[in-house]
Amino acid sequence: MVVEQSVTPGKRPSVIGDGVRHIPARRQAAVQLALASYQTVSDVKATVLGPNKRTVPHNLVNLYNGTCEVEFTPTEVGAYVVDAAIGSMKVYGCPMIAKAYDASLIRVSEVTSGRVGQVCQFRVDAGSAGEGQLEISINDGEVPNQVQVLGGGRCLVSFTPDHPRLHTIDIKFNGETVPGCPFKCKILDTSRVSVSLKSLELIPVGEPAQFNISVDSNSNAELAVAVRGPTTDPPVRVTGNTQNGLVAEFTPSEVGPHTVTVELNGISVPGTPAVCKAYDSRKVVVSQVPRGIIGKQVQFTVDAGGCGEGNLEITISARGRNVPTQVQPQGSAKFIVSFVPLEAVDHVVSITFNKEPVPGSPFTCTISNDPGRVTATGRALTAASILRTSTFQLTNISGSVDDIEVNIEGPNGLSIPAQLKDNTDGTCSVDFTPKIVGEHRIYIAHRGKSLPGSPFVCKAYDSAAIRVTHPPGGTVDKPVTITVETSQAGPGNLEVTVNGGQIPTSAQAQGLHTYAISFLPKEAKVHEIELKFNGESVPGSPFICKILDSRQCTISGDGIEKVAVGRQSTFFVDLLQGSEAPIEVDIVGPNRHSVSNTVQKLTDTKFMVEYVAQEVGDHNVTVKYSSIPIQGSPFLVKAYDSTRVKVTDVGPGFVGKPFFFTIDAGQAGAGNLEIIVSVNGKHLPNYVQSEGNARFRVSFRPQEAALHLLSVKFNGEPVQGSPFDCVISESSQIVVSGPALKLSSIHQPAYLYIEPKATEVGDVIITVLSPSDQKVPVKILGSKKEKLTAEFQPFEVGPHSVAVTLDHEALPGSPFTCNVYDVKKVAVTGLDPTKVNVPVTFSVDASQAGEGTLELVITTAKGSVKADVKAVSRGLYDVTFVPVEPIPHFVNITFNDEDVIGSPFQCEVSDHTPVEKKLIEKNESTIISAYGQGLKEVPRGLPAIFEVDKKGKEGEIDIRIKDAHGDLVPVKVSPRSGNIVRAEYRPDIVGICEVYVLHNGKSITSQPYQIEVTDPSALRVILVDDAVAGKESSFTVDISESGKGTLSVGVSAGGKEVKHSVQGLGGGQLKVLFHPRIPVPHKVYLKYSGLSAAGCPFEIPVRSPWTGKDVTAHGLSLYQCRVGRPTSFIVETKGNASRLFDIVITGPGESAVPVRCYQQKDGNLLAEYTPIVPGNYKIEVLCDGRPVRGSPFSCDAFEPSLVTFSGWPKDGSAAVGETLQFKIDRSKSWYADTEIVVSDPIGKEVLLDFNETEKDELVSVTEYAPYIAGRYKFHITHGGEEIKGSPFVLNVEEEGTVKVSGDGIQVAVFGKEARFTIEASGLSGEPSVTVDGPDSVSTCSVKQQDEKKFLVKYVPEEVGIFNVRVYWNGKEVIGSPFHPKVVDPSQVRVIGELETNAEGSVVLRTGEEVKVSFDTADAGPGKLSAKVFGPTHEIHTTVEQSLPNRAKLRILPQEEGPHKISLFWQGFPISISPINALAIRVSEELEEKTPSPEHVRVILTGKGLASAICGETSEFVIDGSLAGRGSPDATMIGTKMDIPVNLIPLGNNKYRATYTPESSGIYLLNVMWGERQVRGCPLKVKVISVCEASEVIVTGDGLKGAILGQSAKVFIDTRKAGSGELSAQCLGPKLPALCDLNDHGDGTFTLFYTAQESGKHSLIVKFGGEHVRGSPFPVKVVGVPDPSKVKVYGPGVEHGVLALFQSRFICDTRGAGIGQLTVKIRGPKGAFRVEMQREAQSERIILCKYDPTEPGDYRIEVKWAGHHVNGSPFTVMVFDTQEELTKFVQGSAVRPDPIHYGSIDYKAKYGAGHKKHHKHQGPPSWKGSNPRL
Repeated sequence: MVVEQSVTPGKRPSVIGDGVRHIPARRQAAVQLALASYQTVSDVKATVLGPNKRTVPHNLVNLYNGTCEVEFTPTEVGAYVVDAAIGSMKVYGCPMIAKAYDASLIRVSEVTSGRVGQVCQFRVDAGSAGEGQLEISINDGEVPNQVQVLGGGRCLVSFTPDHPRLHTIDIKFNGETVPGCPFKCKILDTSRVSVSLKSLELIPVGEPAQFNISVDSNSNAELAVAVRGPTTDPPVRVTGNTQNGLVAEFTPSEVGPHTVTVELNGISVPGTPAVCKAYDSRKVVVSQVPRGIIGKQVQFTVDAGGCGEGNLEITISARGRNVPTQVQPQGSAKFIVSFVPLEAVDHVVSITFNKEPVPGSPFTCTISNDPGRVTATGRALTAASILRTSTFQLTNISGSVDDIEVNIEGPNGLSIPAQLKDNTDGTCSVDFTPKIVGEHRIYIAHRGKSLPGSPFVCKAYDSAAIRVTHPPGGTVDKPVTITVETSQAGPGNLEVTVNGGQIPTSAQAQGLHTYAISFLPKEAKVHEIELKFNGESVPGSPFICKILDSRQCTISGDGIEKVAVGRQSTFFVDLLQGSEAPIEVDIVGPNRHSVSNTVQKLTDTKFMVEYVAQEVGDHNVTVKYSSIPIQGSPFLVKAYDSTRVKVTDVGPGFVGKPFFFTIDAGQAGAGNLEIIVSVNGKHLPNYVQSEGNARFRVSFRPQEAALHLLSVKFNGEPVQGSPFDCVISESSQIVVSGPALKLSSIHQPAYLYIEPKATEVGDVIITVLSPSDQKVPVKILGSKKEKLTAEFQPFEVGPHSVAVTLDHEALPGSPFTCNVYDVKKVAVTGLDPTKVNVPVTFSVDASQAGEGTLELVITTAKGSVKADVKAVSRGLYDVTFVPVEPIPHFVNITFNDEDVIGSPFQCEVSDHTPVEKKLIEKNESTIISAYGQGLKEVPRGLPAIFEVDKKGKEGEIDIRIKDAHGDLVPVKVSPRSGNIVRAEYRPDIVGICEVYVLHNGKSITSQPYQIEVTDPSALRVILVDDAVAGKESSFTVDISESGKGTLSVGVSAGGKEVKHSVQGLGGGQLKVLFHPRIPVPHKVYLKYSGLSAAGCPFEIPVRSPWTGKDVTAHGLSLYQCRVGRPTSFIVETKGNASRLFDIVITGPGESAVPVRCYQQKDGNLLAEYTPIVPGNYKIEVLCDGRPVRGSPFSCDAFEPSLVTFSGWPKDGSAAVGETLQFKIDRSKSWYADTEIVVSDPIGKEVLLDFNETEKDELVSVTEYAPYIAGRYKFHITHGGEEIKGSPFVLNVEEEGTVKVSGDGIQVAVFGKEARFTIEASGLSGEPSVTVDGPDSVSTCSVKQQDEKKFLVKYVPEEVGIFNVRVYWNGKEVIGSPFHPKVVDPSQVRVIGELETNAEGSVVLRTGEEVKVSFDTADAGPGKLSAKVFGPTHEIHTTVEQSLPNRAKLRILPQEEGPHKISLFWQGFPISISPINALAIRVSEELEEKTPSPEHVRVILTGKGLASAICGETSEFVIDGSLAGRGSPDATMIGTKMDIPVNLIPLGNNKYRATYTPESSGIYLLNVMWGERQVRGCPLKVKVISVCEASEVIVTGDGLKGAILGQSAKVFIDTRKAGSGELSAQCLGPKLPALCDLNDHGDGTFTLFYTAQESGKHSLIVKFGGEHVRGSPFPVKVVGVPDPSKVKVYGPGVEHGVLALFQSRFICDTRGAGIGQLTVKIRGPKGAFRVEMQREAQSERIILCKYDPTEPGDYRIEVKWAGHHVNGSPFTVMVFDTQEELTKFVQGSAVRPDPIHYGSIDYKAKYGAGHKKHHKHQGPPSWKGSNPRL
């Protein structure tokens, strides 16, 4: 029953609801009318007209409160017109249109099975079902589909399945399911099978034919192979296996086409069915070849009618020369063959069919003279050149020459003189000269009788009359065609050769006497075309054709793609090498008018072209290089005008109601349309529907009353007026509230409140429908101006529909849903008395109470008790709690905040008896439990470990694990100490893994453990945006194949975290958004299930938005740099003079940093500086006193050596499962990316996460728990460099294993005792130890300290890395051998002398850096470290290992006063440490400076101070002229021997020192003056032999590798090696490389070597018979890129039908050398999507597909190393029907018009694909396929 409030008097009657609506056919429909209060249903006159304009019976039904209904039943599909009037006044809204539809009339074509990756199609015919909305969903919307409207209510639905499984297709029409749904489509993956049929194009009958079939070894599908012959089907034999491949073999028994079909589960695999043609050369029949006589025609027949398709070749030769042959077709493959012999020799007749000799071939034809008769011979009898004397011979002449009569008749019938010459040997010669071309008849008679063959036909020709048209040039890999016209040349044979026959040619007749000769040049060089006619060169031959390589000319720039009208466009032409050849550019607009352009030469190899497009449309840009179009020319450039995009219908809108506006881009040209609707910074989804002719209707549904911005861009440019303001307001200011909008109890009235809020309220109608569609009476009280109250009393439980209309328009949100509930129907059962600690379970049944919230609280007098609620079914719950005290427990239950009848329920709880308590305690202590990481998220393929605690129970623990497929996973169970059992397993299948833990055959849990197994390696990063500083960027992560796991994302730049967010895109894809602030590479860390994803961390380059556009600076050094290393950045001057720029760098503490600037060739500046201390540096770049873009820059300088790593175990060991905590302190080293990578014993690497502390973001903590025993390495890097001590080695041991610890296995000091301990808890036996040095064995002692501990001592006798091996019961323990570093700190020596004052303190100067060098050659393996303390704090120092056995300390004192310098070698103080120093100001030093001591004033000069040569005298000078009194003393000390130094006085305290070394090596030269060491001594002097091979330096790219057949270069410098013989050779696997050694005459050489084979080579360089340093050098030689070796095959490069088209094709690059594969496809815009992936078995095989969705002309370009491969470009025609394809193949079809083209480039490297969005120009789309722009 329905009660509705009456309408206000005086209002016009109207239709309630929409004026147009859809109704189902053959069901009752109703239209409601609202009447005025004074009107009744009897006043209403209504008519209903059906689609046939006939009246449809109807009823008028009186409702309540002034409304009535017009009821009728539509019987057919179509539009029904409902009209109503009261008197002469029409009801407002009439006539109303009701469109009847019938979903049962929709017909769906048969849905056939399909293949993965191939388009599946079916048709839907809704032409008879009426108007409505068609919805198509495949696999519940998981699989996208495309709908193409065919007209007449028909559409073609396409989808591309990605997985081999059953696909379900659901179709709805106006919300009703179409009969027969869901349709089933079985999808198989036929890509697991590949067939190679290239060898079966032509096959011989009677011989086995084979082809290979490759099958995925994991495939269990059924494979069927069949061959269908013309009349009989030959049997097929398949051998092999799925691992090594299958071989199918059959033997054709008859001639004709044979169809080969390979099916997988009934579906043809790609490439089949294929047709191969069988032939039988044995069926060629040749008639008998007769004997012949000179001059008479010989004739025979060849019948090839029964041998099938093929090529018949007939060749007749005599004396090795071919004889002209005539072949006349007779039909049915029969031919008459004839020739005229001119010599009396055997003629050989060779006949082949498909290169196979026919039976009897070669045949022999015997030719003889006619005995007793005169015979004529000679070439002139058949051919002669005009205006030249031609001669033939007459033989067998008996008698006089006068008996011979010769008459020659020309083509015009006139006689030509002939001269006979008697040769006096029975022969004579006949000379004649033809005057015109044509056939000449030669009549010869002897004594009145004609000779055999007379008259002879001589074809006179004129080679000078041949006309040749040839192009001046051509391009590589493009046919060059010359035209030869022979109409005036007469008959003859035309021969064409290119480059002496090295390049093949082909000829094609272009008409009578005109021929087109073509050849394909492969090299860019001059080609000679030689033409001969009847053996004579034609005039002008040879012709010169210059061939250029158009691939040397490339085009780049925006001006060759899409350009804006009226704006200057630019593109660039680049040449690989300089040339004088001109560049020509011709641009033609849409109206065929030329567009002016300018070509500017920038460099010898680069040109810039500028032009301005004046009109919208396609422009053809032709670029010629040396008058030859370059590759790809002409280019199609689309000009657009974004100002012509019109946006209309933008007005105000209302919340919750769809808003529509229109975009007309029909006059704007081609381009991408981008539409964004935003409100308050958030984007709203919008939907675009094409209306044709580039008009679009855009809609969105606003959700809030605020200003919405409509951004419309065309090709990235805002259209005129964008963004548009759209004011969205509430559809009504009326507020509807009250409990009746949500919940209401059945036992009390429900209330609804309507507040006008100053809005004039008209007719208000409220309709309430119960769940059973009964109308509930409604009462409306109150004032329309203030507040209305609606009241209704529900009478059944369930959702009620509350519809509120105002002036016949529904209010926002109407109809509302009111859930009516009945709290009295909530039942509680099973709550019985219990005892302490005994679980209580009772049931709460609210299934009959309606929708609502059930709340339950269990309390006692002391507090609340935890309860566990488990849903059994909808509305039915089991509640369990465990009482812990023997007091009453109260269960409080409410339903929608109302107490359930009987609540609170009381549960009596009593205590246990003493006997029961003891039994419970005993059971609790024996509950078996399992725990560990292996029971959580587990990565696939890695060991997972968990432990089981038996709690002392006896019995066996059995563990069974099932993977996601239900198969058992092997488990390794091993006992541990106590009652612990460890389980280790390695899952291989992604999905849920079930773990069953059984004790004595019973599970310890009620349900198995559910473990998620993931695959972090399957995570892929796709669609990485071009990142620009200051703009939001993103990348997409695909985890669809990784299982359900936990993804963690981190983004950092310069050691600082970058804020980011993650959005779900559906389909297993997540979008990561981040906002880069500085233009430096950003590091991205991705972890899945705790493991780093493949390729992570990876870097995303971030560029500056101003680079190349404005005066600015760029470079990493503006933001991050390394302390102590020179670093630089670039200042872009943009043409400004360098003097206008100023660069100021301020370091920590406002200290100035020196900067050097260098002018670059391009006009920019290179700024270089060296940071001294870590911290933040301010870099100001000024141009003419003003900061450039981005200035000032903030740069963080870091020092990795200052990072401290604490928390490491002292003995470097830990136990399995022990959690270790570490702290990383970067506060002294400053900001940089810090990474900790742990390498475990099985080779797996884990990147640790660490958290910043609350006090300091530069101090971080991390933790790690080793899971298996073995050696772990912790690599810690800061700014890409390892910190001090890294890598840290951790030895992890199991419980009950031997543990070795102590300094003695890490480091030791020469000559001093080293110690370490061995602990073996729980093990019996004893240890043994050996200590081996590089050249010595140290004795060691092992003493037992207690039952578990042993002390080991040893004294190393040399420096170096030792091997300490520890054995327990004869077996080496974990971690052994250990490698302690033995050092001798006393051998660290200062090179030179430090400046000291009178007190002996080293003098330092504030602000000046002090450099101290140390010789560490004899100190052993280690590193020098230093600590310098000033008067108030420790100052920063830098230690550099610049050279082997050499260290350099840098100190920069900042304050005056005493300093203490402590020096350590591998942590041990050196002999001179600590050093006292005094820092003074420079000014103070100048004021108080005292004369230097005498030994400081001594000056040493000469080459002998640095180097010398064995056997040669070296010298140097000691100058003590400024030193005052004293005398020198010099000594040279070496490791093998000392060298005496002779001193010769020169006067004035100067001395010449000479010495002659006899042995090479390093010597220390010490010079004393007045018994004090001269400053700088001792000096190191390097003595080399006459020939020192170790001093030879070998450099150059030739050391890195070489390319087969190409010369590689190596530079050799012997200037420091003395004199000797240099030799070089390069040896390959089998063949030596060709070597060429060039002497430059200055001690340097250049070696050129050319490898003759690919593979590993050894480059051997010797000097003086000895290997130089690094020799032999390993060199890898690879093959040159050879595009001809790339094979492209598959159905994707063949013509086909869209519905069945298989777009896959394979690019096999094996054997093609190094290179890069590029695939470009052009086709109908937006109608395809290119995908490429590497084959799993071979990285050299690339699988490609492009999935066309529209018929058309597709052009596929495949390039290797920038060059087209064989057959490229491929033209593929995709047709809509098989009939069109058949017509095209037969040559009668016209190609589809390729109006719109798009292209996608994809290079065969991992990473992201490149997508382009194209303007949609199709018909209106059906629901389910709307394109979103």
